[in-house]
Amino acid sequence: MPSTEPVKATGTPEEPTTAVTTEPVATTPATTEPAVAKPRVIKGRGDDVVAIPPLTDLSVVVFDCRCSSNTVLKSDGPESLLVNEIGAYRGKRWINLEDGAQTTQFEIEAAGRWTLTIGSVDQLATKAASGKASGKGDDVVVLGGNATKAKITHSKGSSNFVIQAYSLETGEGGLLVNEIGGYSGTRPLQAPALVEVTADGKWTISPS
Repeated sequence: MPSTEPVKATGTPEEPTTAVTTEPVATTPATTEPAVAKPRVIKGRGDDVVAIPPLTDLSVVVFDCRCSSNTVLKSDGPESLLVNEIGAYRGKRWINLEDGAQTTQFEIEAAGRWTLTIGSVDQLATKAASGKASGKGDDVVVLGGNATKAKITHSKGSSNFVIQAYSLETGEGGLLVNEIGGYSGTRPLQAPALVEVTADGKWTISPS
């Protein structure tokens, strides 16, 4: 009969297996740039009061209105009256230029559809890296170059023509031109600069 006794193992017993431990690999989390908020776009029709989260940074507003009567845009910031025209309008204005300024709402008077866009200078200002700029109507311009004066003209306009400019390096500047109708002249303008143009005609700014 076959034996029922347990079979004894022969040979050299195996050495116990040594457990291999691994330290967790330190990983550096990927750094991501903070998301830059996109310009705020608000659309409407007719008269309205638009509230926004308190805004203290220097910013640019673009107002576009397919209007047929008085067109008015006001802010509760120090600039207050931004647009006061008759009929259709499209232009750019700056807000919160002064230290400590704050804007929390806009008041709109419009006989038609309108779009209000609010963003940073980098996002919405017109760029003129060469130091020479031209356009028609209201605008905010980042003027490049290193000129210390500029030839300024305004043509085919009959209303106020105003130029304000501030050096991007020193912050110094102010009102350069405040005339009605056509204009041609040379004014001190330290570039690079941030320039606001108020005009109803064609204008040019050229280093000289």
